Amino acid sequence: MRKVATPLALLVAVGVFGGLFAVTDSLLWSPLLAALCALGVYLMLDSRTTSQVRDDEYGADADRKADEVVRAAKEIRKLSRDVASPSVKHLLQQAAEFVPELLERVRATSPNSLYSSASQLGAHLQSLHGVVRQYLDIQRNPTFYDDPAALLAGGEQAVQRFTEFTIDSLRLVNQGDLAQYQANLQTVAPPKLPQLG
Repeated sequence: MRKVATPLALLVAVGVFGGLFAVTDSLLWSPLLAALCALGVYLMLDSRTTSQVRDDEYGADADRKADEVVRAAKEIRKLSRDVASPSVKHLLQQAAEFVPELLERVRATSPNSLYSSASQLGAHLQSLHGVVRQYLDIQRNPTFYDDPAALLAGGEQAVQRFTEFTIDSLRLVNQGDLAQYQANLQTVAPPKLPQLG
């Protein structure tokens, strides 16, 4: 119901204002009563507390930030198609796969840290995007650069570090799940009963 609270409150305000103004010709009472009626309708339909509203806003902001990061990962995947080195291309494709997976696992296990995790990943992806674009230019125009082989090797190392960072982050998120998994393994099967002879 809270999704329709704002539009319905606005409709009520317009209706009350129009009706009262037609009857009273008052520009003082018509907007005042319309605003009070709209507020009443809104509060009846959206009964969330202030902290719930803040939590919902945080969740929406975190989702938007995570979506931005996923779009950035897709852009890097597109750029990777033009990379000539098979190892760099593979690392970039892995990174583009792991980033959305990492965000989904953070969302599932620790939703209160999704925004900060997405922000951190977004900053790293922005740097990686710059590295890949420069890497592609060096690859296309090696004569424009001093020691292009060393520059390309440095780019490969940067891509590898980012991919390792995402893998390590996934492992870190999984540690909590693994602890639960181990506990479940212990309780899934009953202990072995002694054999009766």
